[in-house]
Parts: sequence; C-alpha cells; structure tokens
Amino acid sequence: MGQPRWNTTSDQYLTPTAGDAWADQVAESGQRGTQRILDADTQPAPDGIAQLLDLPAGAAVVRRRRLILADDEPVELATSYWPASLADQTRLALPEKIPGGSARFLAELGYSAAEVRETITARMSTTQEDVALQQRDLRLTDPEPVLELTRILIDQARQPFQVDINVMRAGQRIRYTRQAG
Repeated sequence: MGQPRWNTTSDQYLTPTAGDAWADQVAESGQRGTQRILDADTQPAPDGIAQLLDLPAGAAVVRRRRLILADDEPVELATSYWPASLADQTRLALPEKIPGGSARFLAELGYSAAEVRETITARMSTTQEDVALQQRDLRLTDPEPVLELTRILIDQARQPFQVDINVMRAGQRIRYTRQAG
C-alpha cells in the first residue's frame, strides 16, 4: 500500500475551482473576503525568485500582486511569480481578476502541483523600497512583526512553475490541518 496523500488547509488555494477560495474561507468566520489586483507585469526575476523557480539570474518572470482584504481591511499582500515562458501573454500577466482563479487557469494550461513546499517566516517589516508598498497597503506604521509565507509549486517533471510570497500583518492566525486523503 502506498503512502497516504496528505491534504492541508492550503489545498483550497491550489485546487482548480470555479469560486474564490479566500472569500469562502473568510465567510466561514462571518466576514467578507475580497482581493484587489495591484499590478501584473513581466520583469527580470529578483535573484531569490529566479533561484526558487530554477531560472537563470535575471530571467523574465510574470509578477502579479494582490491585496487581500477581510471586511475591507488589508490582511495580506500576495505576490505570485511564474516563468515568462509560461505566463507572459496570458491572463496571469494582466491586472484583472481571473475567472476561477489562477489555479484553475494554470490547470487549463496543463500545470498542476505534484509537490508544494511552504515556509513561514516571522520577521520585522523592512523599509526597503519594495516593502514600502506593503507597509502602505497593510497599514503598518513602523517596522512591525509580519509573517511571510513562501510557497513553491512544483510540477510532475519536478520543475518549479510558481512562487508565491505572501506577507501578512501580525495578529493573523494561520491554521494548518493535515488529513490523509
């Protein structure tokens, strides 16, 4: 008998659906979950992102940033990266909502995660230029504690095809549940 497949609460964000996983999750606690697309563009990969996607330094990637809200209050800044060879000239590169979400869109292109690696880091917010937007959108007043979730999606060929960097305000609660599937 093979190893059991484990399901986690993150699976709802990785499974192709017709709905909005964030809105559904927040509704369970009686709140209204929404998101706002801040921008989407093609750019040279930051060094850390190129490494996580197994790309050469400076290779082109599509970057998509979203502000995640609960009852119109910002709770998370979510930034996703894909190799430009996969995402350029697709809906992922446009600053508009994707019907059914990116997981559904990627599945339609033939991409699904065979493996997902997640790392959660607690750190202080920084004042670097790229984090200044996070501080404004997340309404941080000074360097404050934040949680950073880094998620890497890897396909059947063992190739990373998506990296998510999600920065959350302190005071957020992350619950993971694992179940054998």
